[in-house]
Amino acid sequence: MKRILPLVIAISLLFAACGEKPVDVSVEEQHEATAAMPEEDTAGARLIGFVVDDDGSMGAYMMMHGFLRAAENLGYPAKLYRITSDASAAVAEAKEDGCAGLLISGTYAAAIAEANQAGMYVVSPYYACETGSANVSVVADTSEYIEELARGIAERMTERSLKSGRILVYGYDPSVCFSEFDKAIKEYYPQFQTVSFSRTPGSGDEAAIEELAAYMLNNRDIKGMYACDTDSAPIAVEARSRAISRFKEMQDEDDDKPTPSPTPDSSPSADPTPNPNLLKQISITAFGCGLSDENLALFNDNDIYALCIEPYYEAAATAAMMLDRLMLGEETADTVTVNRPIAYADTIDKYLAIYNEVKELFDLD
Repeated sequence: MKRILPLVIAISLLFAACGEKPVDVSVEEQHEATAAMPEEDTAGARLIGFVVDDDGSMGAYMMMHGFLRAAENLGYPAKLYRITSDASAAVAEAKEDGCAGLLISGTYAAAIAEANQAGMYVVSPYYACETGSANVSVVADTSEYIEELARGIAERMTERSLKSGRILVYGYDPSVCFSEFDKAIKEYYPQFQTVSFSRTPGSGDEAAIEELAAYMLNNRDIKGMYACDTDSAPIAVEARSRAISRFKEMQDEDDDKPTPSPTPDSSPSADPTPNPNLLKQISITAFGCGLSDENLALFNDNDIYALCIEPYYEAAATAAMMLDRLMLGEETADTVTVNRPIAYADTIDKYLAIYNEVKELFDLD
């Protein structure tokens, strides 16, 4: 049975990037190698590397930067081994370079086994190594963050003096988190209920906005929402705006008629009839997921109240720390967990600083 060790990373290491001068190498040099340490600091230090699929995603850039920054802070020369044909070729290159340890995603089981057989320490960042060939797997939390999200949305609804209402989990696949989300609401905020709505597969943005706006218009007791993937927050915010506009148009056309209440369903399994007062306006507190230019713009405009941050940077930085411990002969757990933080207005700055630094280092603007 593998041991699982939750890890709280020292802020002084993980977020050192926020206030420090970026590593003094060009973007191309960072893709090939990092050796910006003074000679006296790296004398005798062993090379560590990161076998990485440089797919152009923000997650990949975040992990590369987290690895390079942590290696610099720990005093190791470090090199990125980009996967071109296959991961095995990158491992072979690292072996030729005399690497003492590698970061390799758990999705590349064969490459991890090859590095292990070559005598290199291996730490798997973000995705666990299911075969057990890696010395340590550094994985992202998969459950506790959902409870924190659910409670955060419900608490905000409580601050709005809501005593009932529903919370919507929306995205390409809400099922990945809905069960835990619903469980948390039932345990801590039983006055609220949860519902999920999936984006139609293959639908374009306009179609997705239209279908969600119609759903919101017809389910006006929804007062909280979690957009559970990076692309869904802009869709959800625009759908909310359209639903609000259309509801106002409906009211203008028929000012003298009261807002209709839904007919109660007599079946014992039906949800309780919503409070008619909840149906008189569309007002939804939205939480988003993932760092992107679009999501940060929504956050800055107060269109979304909080962002769940995918801990790519933290996972890679922690993986480098685990390599350091292995190379020093210190005991490590088989599995280390990093948290998925929920960023609010008073805590977003440190994540935004890293995001902007990554964009600058890798010329992503």
